[in-house]
Amino acid sequence: MSLMHRFIALHNGNFEDKNHFRHFCATRIKAWYKGRKTLWAFTLDRNPMYHIAAMQIQYKWRMFFQATLVRGDLTPKERAVICIQSTWRCYTNRRIYRYYRDLINFRNSGDPMLMLRAINPSEASLLDASTNAQVRFRLGGSAFPPTIYYKIFTRGAVCDMNAFSPKDYTTARQIGPRNVNVHDATPGVGVKKVIRVGNAYYGANQCGTNTAGWYRRWDNNGWRPVTSKVIAPTTDIDPITVATASRRRAHHHLRVVRQQEVLQQRKEKKRQWMKQLYMNHLVTKLEKNEPTTTNEPTIDFASDDWELQANNLFDWADKLDFDDYVSNWTTLGTTTTVKDELPIV
Repeated sequence: MSLMHRFIALHNGNFEDKNHFRHFCATRIKAWYKGRKTLWAFTLDRNPMYHIAAMQIQYKWRMFFQATLVRGDLTPKERAVICIQSTWRCYTNRRIYRYYRDLINFRNSGDPMLMLRAINPSEASLLDASTNAQVRFRLGGSAFPPTIYYKIFTRGAVCDMNAFSPKDYTTARQIGPRNVNVHDATPGVGVKKVIRVGNAYYGANQCGTNTAGWYRRWDNNGWRPVTSKVIAPTTDIDPITVATASRRRAHHHLRVVRQQEVLQQRKEKKRQWMKQLYMNHLVTKLEKNEPTTTNEPTIDFASDDWELQANNLFDWADKLDFDDYVSNWTTLGTTTTVKDELPIV
C-alpha cells in the first residue's frame, strides 16, 4: 500500500489535499526516525561493549592522525632524534623484560611455603605435606612492564564428594500409581543399552541425560598478581585474576571419560601448535619473497661440513617435539612440592 492510499484510508483524505498529505508524510518520516534512534540507543545500552570498542577505535585513530601530522612537519634532525629515542626505548624495554623473565627462570626449585610467606602470608600456613602443593609463576598483564602472577597447584589427590556423584537426587522422578500399574516390556526387547555387573550383562533402558541442576565443580583458583595489594588488600581487583578465577571447566564424574577428554585436548593442542608453526613458516617465506616451488637444499655427503648440516637437521626436528615443549613449559617457573625434600646446599 502506497503512502497516498494510507493517507486516504487512515485520515479520510483525497488526492487533491496535497497540504495535509505533506504533513502526513513528514509525520511518518519523523516517527520512523525516532523509532530507529530509540532502537539504536536501546541496542547500545544493552551491549556496552560497542561503546568501549568505538572509544578504542577513535583513540587509536586520533593517535595515528596526530603522529602522521607531526612526522610530516619534522626536520631531518628531529626525525633522527625520534629514531634514537625509539631505539633506546626498545632497548630499555627488552632489559626490563629480561629482568622479569630471569626472576621466574627456575624449575622445580624453592620451598613453596617460604615463597608464599613473602607473597601471601595468610595462605602460607595452609600448605602442609598432605596437600603436596606446588606454586607456579608466570608473566602476564595488559600493560608493560609485565606483572608476575602465581597460582597454587596440588599434586596429591583431591577428595570432592560431589564430583563422582553430581546428580541431584532431590529432583528424581517419583513413582506414581500409573507407573506402578504399568508393567515393563519383555526383558531384552527394545533395549539399546547394556549394563555390566561383574561378568554378567543386563539390558536396561537409559534414563534421560538432562544435567540441569547437577553439581558443577568450581575451583575458584585463578592467577593472582605478586604485588603489595595482596598483603594490604584494596578495592581494586586485577582483571586477569577475576577472569581466571571465574572460568569453569567441564568435570565429568567418570575418571575414564576425564582421561579421554584430556587426551583429546592434548591432540587438539598439538594440532593447533603444528598448524601455527606451519603458518609462521609460510609467512616468513612470503616476507622474504621466496618462491614456494624452489627445491629444498639437500645434504651433500661429499662435503666436509655434512655432519654439521645433519646436526642442524636433527636440532630442527627435535624442536617439533610437542611433548618436550609441553614438559618444558609446565616445569618453567615452578617450585618444589611441600612433600619434596629440598637439596642441602
